[in-house]
Amino acid sequence: MQIRRLWYTLAVQKVCGIAGIWSKANLVPNQMDSLRKAVEIIAHRGPDASGIEGWDKAALGHRRLSIIDTDARANQPMSDPGGRYHIAYNGEVYNYRELSKELSDRYGFEPRSSSDTEVLLHGLIYEGADFLHRVNGFFAFAFYDSAAHELILARDRFGIKPCYFRMSEQGELIFGSKLGCVMAFSQNNQIDRKSLFSYLQLSYIPAPESIISGTSKLAPGELIHCKGERIERKRWYRLETNADKLRSELPVAERFRDLLQDAVHKRIYADVPVGTFLSGGLDSSVISLLAARCKPDIPAFSIGFPEQSFFDESKAARETARHLGLKHHLIEVRARDMEEQLEHILEAIDEPFADSSSVLVNVLSKHARQEVKVALSGDGADELLGGYNKHRALLRSLRRDPINRTLRSTAPALEFLPGSRSNGFFNRMRKLKRYSRGLRLEFGERYLAWASFTRDTRVRALLQAHPNLSLQPSIREKLEGLNPEDFNTVLLTDIALVLPNDMLYKVDSMSMHHALEVRTPFLDHRLVEFISGLPASAKLDTITGKKLLREAFSADFPPGFFERGKKGFEAPLAHWLRGVLSGELERLTATDLLHEQGIFAEKAVARLKRQLKTANPGDAPHTLWAIFIFQHWWEKQVKEGLLNSTSPVL
Repeated sequence: MQIRRLWYTLAVQKVCGIAGIWSKANLVPNQMDSLRKAVEIIAHRGPDASGIEGWDKAALGHRRLSIIDTDARANQPMSDPGGRYHIAYNGEVYNYRELSKELSDRYGFEPRSSSDTEVLLHGLIYEGADFLHRVNGFFAFAFYDSAAHELILARDRFGIKPCYFRMSEQGELIFGSKLGCVMAFSQNNQIDRKSLFSYLQLSYIPAPESIISGTSKLAPGELIHCKGERIERKRWYRLETNADKLRSELPVAERFRDLLQDAVHKRIYADVPVGTFLSGGLDSSVISLLAARCKPDIPAFSIGFPEQSFFDESKAARETARHLGLKHHLIEVRARDMEEQLEHILEAIDEPFADSSSVLVNVLSKHARQEVKVALSGDGADELLGGYNKHRALLRSLRRDPINRTLRSTAPALEFLPGSRSNGFFNRMRKLKRYSRGLRLEFGERYLAWASFTRDTRVRALLQAHPNLSLQPSIREKLEGLNPEDFNTVLLTDIALVLPNDMLYKVDSMSMHHALEVRTPFLDHRLVEFISGLPASAKLDTITGKKLLREAFSADFPPGFFERGKKGFEAPLAHWLRGVLSGELERLTATDLLHEQGIFAEKAVARLKRQLKTANPGDAPHTLWAIFIFQHWWEKQVKEGLLNSTSPVL
C-alpha cells in the first residue's frame, strides 16, 4: 500500500514534531487515520510545512519549523534520491557542515540542499546508528528503510527533545513528539498509578514511564531498532566521565571557557532571528555574554514580578543587560495576566507537569517569539556544575558536626515553625525544616526528599484509595547509584533524572507551544563530558556552587556579580492559588468531581486547601498546583476523547 505524500503550507506558527507507526504486518486504513490525527495533535509545534508518507509496514508524519534552510526541498519526511530511505526528524545538527564534507569525501555524498536533515539522513544510510556519535546537536527522529522494512527511532544524548512510544501486542511501534500522538492510536488509554505517585512527589514523570499505562518515553541516549520480527531497545550513548581525551595544555577554567564559547558559537547560527533568555542569574548571564560577542545586537528576554518582590529578579537582569549592552525586553507578569492567559498556558501541557516555572517559560516564550525564532538558555549548568541549593545541602549533611547532630535530633520540634516561599524569613524557616528532616534519612532517600516538591507521606494520603504505592523501579535504580563518597554520582543522577524529565521537558513543551526553539550551549556533549570528568571539588563546595563558572568568567562582570545568591525561577503559587486562581482551584477539586473520579482522597485535598490559607502553608501550594494541573489535563483528555472518564487507575 503506497500512500500519496501530502504537502501543505500552514498559516500557523512554526514548530517541529514527529509521529509515526511501524508494524510487523501491513498497515490498514484506520492506522493511517490515527496517524493523521496524531499529526494534527502536534500542529501547534509547527510548521512551515506538514507531511505524511506511508509504505506497506510503516508511515511517518512531520510538522516543520524552518530554522536552517527554509527552502521547501528541506521539508519532511525526507527521502534519499533513490526513494528507499526516509526520515522524520525534530532537532538541530550544529556540525552538519563539517559532517556533510566528511560524507562527501568518504562516500561521495552530493547534497541537494543546505539542510541538516539531509546530512543526518545520509549519515544514517552510510553508517547506521554509529553515525550518531559524530553528531553535535539534539534530536528525536525516525529513520526508515522501506526496502528492508527496518526502522530506527532515536533520542539525543541528554533528552533535549521528547519522544513517546508504545509497543502493542500485535507487533506495532507507535511514536510521536507528544504523548497525545500515541494516545491517538488507542481507545483504551488508562492512567498509571505508579507514574501518578511519581508525578505528585516530583512534579514530573521520569522516563521511561508516562502517565498513560503501556506508553513510555524513550530515555536520553536510547534507540529502538525494528526489523523483521524483532523490536530491540538499547542505549546508543552513555555519558563518558573520562576527560583524558579532552586533555589540553590549557588550565581547566580556560579549557571550560573555550568549550562553552564554541558551543555558543555553534548554536547561534540560524537563518532566522536569535535571542537569549536572561534571568539575571549566573548561567543565563554567561550565555548572554558569549552570545553578544558573536552577535552584538542580540536581544535578551526576562521575566519580572512587580507585585511579588521576593520572586522578582528583573533588577539583576536589567543591570546585566546594561553591562553587556544587550537590547533588553522585560516581560512583567501580574496576577491578572495569569487569569487572562491560564487556559492558553495549560494547553501547552501534554502530560501532567507541575514545575511552576513552566508558566514563566511559557509567558517568556510567547513574548520572545514576537521578536525571534530561536533563543539560547543557560539550562544544564546547575546539574553539571552543582548549582542547586540541594547540592550544597547534601555536602553539608555529610559533615559529622554538632550542628547536624542538633538539627537531626530536633527535627520533629522544628515542624511547628512556620514556613513558606512567600518571603525571605519564612523561606529560611522552610529550608531549615526541610534540611533537618532530610538529616534523618539515608543518603539516597535524602537526595530524593530534597529533589521532591511533596513528601511521600502526603502523596500516599492523597492516593490512599490505591494500595501498593511505590516509586518507579527506574527511579530506585538511579538512587542506588548514589555514593556519598563520590559527589559526582549526585551530579550524574541529576543529569539523568532532573535534567531531561523536568528542566528540558519544561523548556521544550512551553517554548515549542509558541513556535520558539530553545538551544542549550551547556549541553554540548563535548562540554558535558569534560565537566563530568572533573572532580566534584572543582565544581562546588558547601559554600559555593558552580565554582568553575565563577573562575572562568568572573573577570567579565562587575565586582560582586558572582556573589549573588541563587533565587531560582519560581512562580508565586500561593499568591495565585489564594487569589486569581482560587475559583478554578475550587472547581477542579470539588468534592463531587473527586468522588466521581476516584483518584484523589477528598479529605486529604480539603486539608491541603485549609493549609494553603494559613501562615504555614509548607508544600501545600505546590501539591495543590500539581492536583490543579492534573485535573485540568484529565478534563481535557476526556473532552477530546483520548481518555475515558470511567477509566480505572491501573
